[in-house]
Amino acid sequence: MLDLNEIEILQVALAHEKQAKTFYERLARSQGDTPAGDLFAFLADEEERHIRKLSTKHGVPEFEADWQEKYLPYLIDLDRLAWEEGVDAGGAEGPDAHRKGLAVARKAEAHAIAFYHQAAEVVEDGNVRSLLSDLESEERIHLEKIEAFLKDL
Repeated sequence: MLDLNEIEILQVALAHEKQAKTFYERLARSQGDTPAGDLFAFLADEEERHIRKLSTKHGVPEFEADWQEKYLPYLIDLDRLAWEEGVDAGGAEGPDAHRKGLAVARKAEAHAIAFYHQAAEVVEDGNVRSLLSDLESEERIHLEKIEAFLKDL
């Protein structure tokens, strides 16, 4: 059960999307002009689109520093996952680097799907519920793209 109100849920969603966008942009740059780099650039663009949906349509305010501790249990630390996978260590190249980056992306998308699903069940506002369900569906599409790319490696 989420211990957050609707605005807090949307703020967590916004924070997740911003983290994912930054992470995917970094991987897109590091992978360069490759199919994996193109996928990460696509994912970064998608996260930017989600940020605009959340902040424009619903006017979600930015985080205040003292609120972050409350939200930490609902966020995923992509930098920590990347470090654990060795994505940023510089030792991985080619398909191995792609695989490791995609493993982190898979976890990020699965986390977002679970959060949006859970959040949609607790919000009362139908428009917010619809937005969260739409974001969950889009994250599922991202996960499918990641899974398909991993199969081809």
